[in-house]
Amino acid sequence: MGRVRRVWRTLGATFVSGEYFSRWSLILALAVGVLLSVPSVGDPSFLGYLRGVAVAALGSPPLIAIGFAATWAERRLERPAARAWAIIGAIVLISGIRPFVNDGISTLVFGTSTGGNWPNRITTNLVTCVALFTACAVAITYQRRLRATTTRLQLAGAQMRAAIAEVNRLRTDGDAERDRLVAELRASRDDLLGRPVTYDAVREYSDRVRAASHALDAVRTAPTPRSPADVSVGEAQRVPLVGRLGRTPLLTVGLTYVGATLPFGLAHGGPSVALTAILVCAALDLVASAIIRSTRRLRPRLRGAVFVATWLAVGVGVMALSFALIPSVGSLGLVPLVAVPLVAVIISISVDAYRRARAEEERATTVLLDSARTLAAEVDAAQLPLRRATDLLHGRLQGRCVILAAHVDENPADEQMLATFRAQTDEIFDQVSTADAPAAVDAEDIHDLVRAWSVVMDVSLAIHDDARASLDDAIVGEAVTSLVNEGLVNAVKHSGARWAEVAIERVDDQLSVRVGSPGILRLTGAPGGEHVTGIGTRGARTTLRQRGDRVVLEGEFAVPVAQAG
Repeated sequence: MGRVRRVWRTLGATFVSGEYFSRWSLILALAVGVLLSVPSVGDPSFLGYLRGVAVAALGSPPLIAIGFAATWAERRLERPAARAWAIIGAIVLISGIRPFVNDGISTLVFGTSTGGNWPNRITTNLVTCVALFTACAVAITYQRRLRATTTRLQLAGAQMRAAIAEVNRLRTDGDAERDRLVAELRASRDDLLGRPVTYDAVREYSDRVRAASHALDAVRTAPTPRSPADVSVGEAQRVPLVGRLGRTPLLTVGLTYVGATLPFGLAHGGPSVALTAILVCAALDLVASAIIRSTRRLRPRLRGAVFVATWLAVGVGVMALSFALIPSVGSLGLVPLVAVPLVAVIISISVDAYRRARAEEERATTVLLDSARTLAAEVDAAQLPLRRATDLLHGRLQGRCVILAAHVDENPADEQMLATFRAQTDEIFDQVSTADAPAAVDAEDIHDLVRAWSVVMDVSLAIHDDARASLDDAIVGEAVTSLVNEGLVNAVKHSGARWAEVAIERVDDQLSVRVGSPGILRLTGAPGGEHVTGIGTRGARTTLRQRGDRVVLEGEFAVPVAQAG
């Protein structure tokens, strides 16, 4: 039932797509109407067949004009219902007037009527038109969709290659900018330590460090190209037309031909002839389908050749059946020899176009999704070293500068303090320069950070028992340490605080971190002047608040999934 519903949806969508009629379907309809579905003019001989071809050809211009008018109308109608009525009206009009047009031309040119049987002839035309136009519409519509999908993949592939090249260029530029900033900061550090170290000198150097970290962050967050495609999307496999001939849905060929000729059979042979034709054509269809299914492992061209030969054989069988059931059929009995293989080819191409278009669209969806992830991974890989370098400069290096500045503000700089500062900053510079190697950056845990700051301020650290395990995660621990370091830097740098309290606790599946120190929070443009979120380069889950006489920096971090459960 699912397959049947899918077929009906496909046919319905094609019927109201706005491209049901096309020049190809009109050309094919003209060929079938002139060469196969011809009226009977005179006796059933080859000469009579030629007269019928001439009559059909002379009667085709008004029918073609109706087809072009319907094509023009459905292209301009926006509502599906209006398109459907335009198509139905055109098919009914073509099928209804064709017998009378042919009869008038035959009488005028040859002095012979094509005979009566108007309902049977109109019904035959209706069945033939619907089957022919629908099969052509499906084939053309899905072939166009296949080409559009392939073109989209090729264009996206070119965009992806350009995007990867741009990411690599940004990575190279970022590395060059990082090395330049490190060299400048190292030279400025040496200049700082080569003369008397004062609070103002260290503060000036700290500002340089801060500016360098922001400059590096600007390089990291520069717009990067986005593309939804994989580099190597490839092209849809090109298969020759004969190689695209394959299986047809069971009974579709035989019953389509019987449906188109049934009115003629009923008129000339009665119900028994019609029933025999249905049963024999159905049996021939099943045999042909079984033969073609057995060739699915053959090469495309050979498989197509077997397809044509098989349905030609079926056409011969139907031709023999026609002469056996209706001996007086005359030259019209030769029609199955061409009509049956033609119906099979049209249906097979339609089914192939539908299947290939669906397969290519599914492939495109997979490729675009996978390649979007690939490009995101490339961008992350390019930005990760700069992000680590930015954090090192903004966090550790600036923190060491603040510690030194606070120390020399109250005590003269001694050799040991300066040597420690030089060693610590050299280590940070080395880590910044090698930030593209993940193992090169040693994480500083929260206890090491507190010990470093204890030189200039009293830091109390309270870690709840249920939060300790979360700090063991490298990513969470580094993020928490970075936030605490920023809070201590701001406390000393902006408020001159000499003590701070750090509290880390777990609330549900979140790790809550608070850094409080004495001071007055001055915010420009903050609503109510009470707090601001997303400070600096941090996300919206970071908040700076004024609580009484304290400034409190708060942040929330997701607990690793393994611990959250």
